This record gives sequence, C-alpha cells and structure tokens, in this order.
Amino acid sequence: MVLTSYPVIVSRLEELLSIEQYGVRGVLAGGRLLVPSFREGAINLYSYDPSKGSLTRLNRGKVNLYAEPPYWGERVVIGRDTTRGQEQHILITIRVDKPGVEEPLEGMEPLRVISVVDKGDLILYTGSTRDKMSLYTAGDGGIVRVADFQGIPVVNDYKDGLAVGSLFPPGKPGSSIIFLTDTRTGETRLYDPGEGSVYSPVYTRRYGLIHIYEGPDYAELRTLDPDTLESSRLELPYEDLSRFNPTSIPYIKETPDGSLVVIAGKRGRTRVFLDGRDVEAPPGTHGSAYTYNDRIILSHTSLSRPPRIIELDPASGEYRVLLEGSLPTWLPPALAESRLVDVKSFDGSTVPTYVLKSGLAGDGGPTVVLVHGGPFAEDSDAWDVFAASLASIGFNVVMPNYRGSTGYGEKWRLKIIGDPCGGELEDVASAAKWALESGLAGRIYVMGYSYGGYMTMCALTRKPGLFKAGVAGASIVDWVEMYGLSDAVFRGFIELLFAGKRELMAERSPINHIDNIREPLCIIHPQNDTRTPLKPILKFMEKALEKGKSFEAHIAPDMGHTVTTMDDAVKILLPALLFLARIEAKEEHQP
Repeated sequence: MVLTSYPVIVSRLEELLSIEQYGVRGVLAGGRLLVPSFREGAINLYSYDPSKGSLTRLNRGKVNLYAEPPYWGERVVIGRDTTRGQEQHILITIRVDKPGVEEPLEGMEPLRVISVVDKGDLILYTGSTRDKMSLYTAGDGGIVRVADFQGIPVVNDYKDGLAVGSLFPPGKPGSSIIFLTDTRTGETRLYDPGEGSVYSPVYTRRYGLIHIYEGPDYAELRTLDPDTLESSRLELPYEDLSRFNPTSIPYIKETPDGSLVVIAGKRGRTRVFLDGRDVEAPPGTHGSAYTYNDRIILSHTSLSRPPRIIELDPASGEYRVLLEGSLPTWLPPALAESRLVDVKSFDGSTVPTYVLKSGLAGDGGPTVVLVHGGPFAEDSDAWDVFAASLASIGFNVVMPNYRGSTGYGEKWRLKIIGDPCGGELEDVASAAKWALESGLAGRIYVMGYSYGGYMTMCALTRKPGLFKAGVAGASIVDWVEMYGLSDAVFRGFIELLFAGKRELMAERSPINHIDNIREPLCIIHPQNDTRTPLKPILKFMEKALEKGKSFEAHIAPDMGHTVTTMDDAVKILLPALLFLARIEAKEEHQP
C-alpha cells in the first residue's frame, strides 16, 4: 500500500534526508581522516580524529567537488560553483590546522572543473570553457594552462614534471586512452591499447606507473612504461584479485609502505584487496580504502545501509564502525529485501537489474522502474536515496543496468554508443515487463534523473501504454538545441554518445515525438542547469500544452544539475513522491 498522506510523505522524506552519510577520502596530518559527509544539510568536509571520535568541519562555504589529499596532507582542495548551479568553479585551499579559513587560488578564472589532483606542492586540474578543454597547473609560478585537448581529459597523477590521466577522444567514442603531458613544455603523448579502455594511471614506488585496463567483460591492472609506452599485466604478490576476475576496478591506492589497496567489482558488489589478497569486508559497495597503522579504513554501503566508515583488521576480517548515521525505526522494515536479477532483453542480452522490495508493497504492489543517469554509471548494492524514498512510501523499485552502464565491461558499456534512446530503452522496457510478469509489480511507473530523465521521456514517447506515469528529472528533450547551448565538455559528450551521427540527434529527441504521450508526466528541472539546460524543457512544455498533453512541471529555483544540499534533494524528490502517490491512489480505485 502506498502512503498518500501529504504530512506523512513529507515527514518520511525529511527523516530520510536527515540521515548522516559518511565517506573517507584521505589521511591528513596528525593522523586525522578526511571525511566528506552529508550532514548539516549539505555535503561538507570534516577532519576526524579516530582516537577522540571528534569531527571538525573544514569548509566554511559550499563544497561542489574536492581532491584527495596526499597521505598526511596538510591541506584540502575544494571546488566551489560561483554561479548558483551553472558549474563555473573556482578552487580553494583550506589548511587542516586552520579550519574555516578558505584561500581561493589567486588568478583563477571560473570554469567548469572536470577533475583535480592535489600533490601537496602542486595542484593540477582539467577544465572546460565554452570552446576548449585544457590541463592547468597551480603552484608557486601561478596558474598555467599547460595543454589543450581534443576529447574529455581527466587528470589522475603527477610525478617529475609528467602529468598523467585518462582521455576520452572523439576518434574512439566511448573508450578511453591515457595521456602523458610534460607540464614544462606542454608536449602530450597518448597511449592507446587498441582494443579496450585504459584509465586511472597512478605512480607507485613499488610497481612504477600502473593503470586499469577494461576489456570486453573483465578488468585488470597493468603497468605502463612512460618512456616506451609499453604495457604489461601487473603481477601482485597474491592471486586472489586475478582469481576474482572482476568486471570493474573503481579504486586503486598505494599505501605509505608501498602496498597496493584495490577495490574491485563484479555484479554490483565490490571486494577489497591488499597486494592482491582478498580482505574479508562486509558485503555491499566500498568507495575508498586507506591503511592506518595496522588497519584498513574504508567506506561501506548497501541498498539498505547509508554510507558509513569502518575500521577493518585485514588479518581477521573483524571490523568496527567509526562513523554512521542512525536510521529511523520505520526504515529497515520499508527496505524489506534487495537482490540482483538477470533480465532478458529484446536481443537476448542480459540486463543486470537490482530490485529493492518495499515492505509496504510486497508482491503485486506498485513498482517504479528507476533509471540511473550517466548513462555511464551503475546501479549497485549501494545506498540510493531515490530508491530508498520510493520504497519508504510503498513502491517496489527496479533498477536496470541498461546497455551503456559501467561495471560490466567495455562491451556492455559501448553498446549504447551511436544509439541513444534505442537499445537501452528496450532494456528499460524489458525490466518493466519482467517486473509485471514475475508478479513483483501490479502497476508500473518510470522515473529518472539526468540521463534517467531522458529515458523517462523516451519511454513515454516511444513506449506508450507500458507505464502508468513517468517522472522526468533534469531530462534531455532536444539534443540539437542542447548541443548549441553546451560548453566544450558537454558538446564532446554528445558527440561521443552519438558517435558523430549528428543527423540522429533530432530523431532521438523526445520533443519531436510529443504526439505519442498518453500517460501523466511530471517534469522536474533545475533552473540553472547547464548540463541539461532548462530552455529546451520550456519549449517542450509549450508544445505539450498546445497538444493537450497531461503534465505537471516543477522548476527548482537557484539550483544546478547536481544535488549537493538537503534543500536540493527536497526540490527534486518531494514533487516526484507526491505525484506518484497521487497517480497510484487514482489507479488503485479504478474499477
């Protein structure tokens, strides 16, 4: 049964968003931990003293992004949007011993920061302006634009004048290669493995320059000689990692003693490895890990547990919780069960799909197909506030990892390239049909944010009759106009996604298929969004109004694309929950 009382929905959402969430992103001077946390109504950065259990807030203003500090770092580097959500950032340094004292980088012009690395004496970042994407350094010599790129650059590390990172080039849509840039001359060399993708290169003392290789359906670590650009498989002291045969490796980190901590994933869960040896850790998803004395400090989450920090004994697997938020008593029963199922799609492909069963709904209850954004992202056994909020008021949730999703190898990820609103929409539709045929769902809805919002629009314009209603958040409705409004990085993203097929943009734009809409639609869109701009949405609404289509619209004022505060989350989730509860109440009483 879906809860329909306005006060109850508001109360549950408020309690859900008030749950403190904790991660760990570094070991700071004095043996403190750098802890990003969603508390005090927003994402903030704290230093945490494990011996005292005390948290000290470091930032004074908003945090939109941040860099991982070096081990025992004496400062943190944050990025702040100066434009109320339009993602024009400046970088700011904060000394650990002077919390609240923020020092903006002198001479930095605001731009969209893509990535940032803090090496202690040097900051490296990549950023996008209207016309170009570039690598910058900031140090004693001020800010220097080192090199410009064709493609989307992500800087990962730096040593002895050589910056290394991942590049998504226009000539290899969807795949990534490695760039090596001399910061003194700007000369850039590229390493392309041919088949597969390479990314996240990092310097290590024991193994030299290493990187992640993503093959068709597996991932592994390899070395790279920066002089010859020859690469070979990395041999670690233990073989548990290779026997695990992961499909993704989201995290690698060298420890102060030269050991290598690796987080590797398969089928929506991750495992932790130390020098290739499997370290027993709680099941779910681990975001980052650091050695601390003889322990491993890592973040842990699951679909039923918000992110927390644990201290793990790598020898025994025993752990204790350092920081976690308290859950309201009604939440665990609402998050009754989660599991991964394999859904068959139209072409015989398997779509890995996570299911979160609501204790209020049960089998045959109302169900939402919740479509993740990206599209290069993954639904996994990890906390998702959208899914939790739906389950908390009585909706089962189905989360398909449609083609284009990460975590299942390059072959599955690249299936979306050149075919947006094509095969991946069929995967979403197959997940919906599975939910109905399996008996999980009695009635089914669709909801998504960003690319998930686009999928909602595609579903209602190309699959009328399948869903009872849809919620489209920060969605894309007109690729042609969006391309014209975008800066260099998002024009590059659109070119990558369409594989250069400019003629396909109009045909795959929902604004040109409004006539097909039959079900109620809820549009939720940030006012200042520059990733998925508002202007095309306003034109979509005008055309839908002219054609007599049923929709409601909520424009979130003074908000950009990313959700960084509790206020942002309320602006997106509250209208979505109220809309779905209202539609479900009507459907439930239909004869």
